[in-house]
Amino acid sequence: MYNYRLLIAWLLLLVPTLLLGIGALRLLGSEEARRNDSVRQVALERVQAIADNLDLGIAEVEEGLMTTLRQFGGVEVAIALDDWKRENPLVRNVFVWERGRGLLFPDPERPASDEEAQFVRRYLPLFAGQADWQAPVADLPAAPAAADNILAQRQELRSLARQAPAPAAEMSSASVSGIADVSASPGESGWLTWFADNQLHLLGWYRPAGSAQRIGVEIEMMALLSRLLAAFPAEASGAGTSALLDGAGSVFHQSGPLMITPETRPFASAIIPRLPHWQVVAYPSAAAGGAASRFLLVTSLLVGTFVAAILLGGTLLLRQAFREQRDARQKTSFVASVSHELKTPLTTIRMYAELLDEGRVEAVDKRQRYLQTIVRESQRLTRLVNNILDFSRLEQGRREYARETLDLVPVLNDLLDSQAVRVAEAGMHLRREIAPSTASWIGDRDALEQIILNLLDNALKYASGGGVVRIRLDGDTTIWRLAVCDSGPGIPVAQRQKVFEKFHRIDDSLTARQQGAGLGLSIARQLAEGLGGELCCLEQPGGGGCCFELILPMGRLS
Repeated sequence: MYNYRLLIAWLLLLVPTLLLGIGALRLLGSEEARRNDSVRQVALERVQAIADNLDLGIAEVEEGLMTTLRQFGGVEVAIALDDWKRENPLVRNVFVWERGRGLLFPDPERPASDEEAQFVRRYLPLFAGQADWQAPVADLPAAPAAADNILAQRQELRSLARQAPAPAAEMSSASVSGIADVSASPGESGWLTWFADNQLHLLGWYRPAGSAQRIGVEIEMMALLSRLLAAFPAEASGAGTSALLDGAGSVFHQSGPLMITPETRPFASAIIPRLPHWQVVAYPSAAAGGAASRFLLVTSLLVGTFVAAILLGGTLLLRQAFREQRDARQKTSFVASVSHELKTPLTTIRMYAELLDEGRVEAVDKRQRYLQTIVRESQRLTRLVNNILDFSRLEQGRREYARETLDLVPVLNDLLDSQAVRVAEAGMHLRREIAPSTASWIGDRDALEQIILNLLDNALKYASGGGVVRIRLDGDTTIWRLAVCDSGPGIPVAQRQKVFEKFHRIDDSLTARQQGAGLGLSIARQLAEGLGGELCCLEQPGGGGCCFELILPMGRLS
């Protein structure tokens, strides 16, 4: 029941924390999306305003050039148009075309310059009647309304577009009076967007009423754009970057600090109706984008850290609770086992002592056997009490080790002699394999004897019944190796490290029949480490049985 309560408490902590984290991250994502949409909308409005301004400027230039074009007439119109071209930087080429006769000016057979030759070649389909003079209505939308300050910025363009040269002497006074009333010269006119040589060109034409001739003008694109781009907004570094892209997608003009590459994707774009395939685009500010990304990253990390801290803290508390619960069960089992093990030798000692005290045992050999039993059980009780005291001192870190110079060979022989009767009563044979005649070592004799007794007890418990216990002592230049090996069932590989844990007992039928609290090997390893050595469980050569090896640093006799 206690485990279920802990699990429910952990779930009650886990589920709301996860929901809180997911909700916070989704809220951050929504806020970031809303901010991006807002920034994109502002950028879209900005580039749309720039595109409308550019389109309006082109419309005003076209209107001014067409107004001037309507003033030309008479027999010397070609000369007047040529003079106009030389004096107006917005005019690249002029022409005169007549139905049935084709191009009259410039002379397609003898062009006056390479520019005129290229002009004739560029518009040959139009002059040959293979293309329509009237552009589709959708290609030339009405110019958008503009503010007074925008119109004021274009006064130079309007005045330049409407500038006409001094007309020839034979032209009528009505046609040379500057910008005359257009309604006095009604006719047909139009503008064409023309693609040639992978470039965009603007061509305007006018046909007077009742005339078969068309007179026209080709705009100098570089001059037009250079004057229009003077009004292109010069943006601060924090406002992002705006650019004018030509029909091929290349940057024609840029305002802003961003280094634009072919891989750079625009944030917003707007087309320019009178410049097909040209568009104004906006790129977000690198600083603003970086700040937004850093804000989102930092906030997400904070939320993630908060959630992870709660989950980790809850998990650690849960693990600690389970560990304490397990330790409590183990200590309860330990107390019960120790009480039982203490009770058994005490009961035996009391029973045989009462028999001897009452004088009910008359045979001398029987009294001797009873006394040996009392001594043996007293020794067993001493070992149990020593284990409990050692465990308590080791747990509290109060175990102190003496440093005395010893010879391991006599120490080991004396200890084994005292345990020979126990080994024989367990039905086992003790085999000593002590190679050196002397073994110098500096350490605590009591701790060493406690380790050996615990290892010997382990062998007598689980390998009894006609087996052999081998005690081996050898060494090299720096260490002594003391091994206690038996011919019992052995320890599974997966359990060879766990047997040294406190209260741990291998859960099988063999250990279930043996008394014990699971402390002997744990105490033995801690004592070995306190002596500066190491205790490990080895695989028996040839298989079968169990072998514990104690490694001690070598010392010298004084």
